[in-house]
Amino acid sequence: MATSSLPARYLLSAFAAAAAIALFAGCSGSSSPVTPMGATQQNSGLTTHSPLGPAVKNHCPAHAGARVTPCTITFDASNTGPDTVSVRTQEDKKGTLTESDNCGGASGIATVTQGSGDDWTVTAGPTTGTCTATFDYNSKRGKLLGYANLSITNNL
Repeated sequence: MATSSLPARYLLSAFAAAAAIALFAGCSGSSSPVTPMGATQQNSGLTTHSPLGPAVKNHCPAHAGARVTPCTITFDASNTGPDTVSVRTQEDKKGTLTESDNCGGASGIATVTQGSGDDWTVTAGPTTGTCTATFDYNSKRGKLLGYANLSITNNL
């Protein structure tokens, strides 16, 4: 009498399907549990992803391997500056780093100048307000590989 392997195949297929569902549910980033019978929704009010990208050291977002630390500077009575920030890029060092900002230079909110190595110096200007300095890391051919934003507030 020959035994059928159909039930064993069915069980293995069902197990593989359940494992695939669990894997996709774990990788989807959803905080809602998924059951084999269907998805259930929960309104927890919590978000699992930041629209700014993954946070790294000191809660600063990293964009494709580029980051600036610290990512926020506030000039006020207790911190008149200048401050130094460190910009890190991908380890291959085959690209170029450029800085652009809307800070207004010496007569504006702040001045951002390149120091030595990965360090940049931020100096408060005479104007109060906020601005952003963006550090772009580009390939030799000009393709954007990553970027980091520095938020600057001048309350002086």
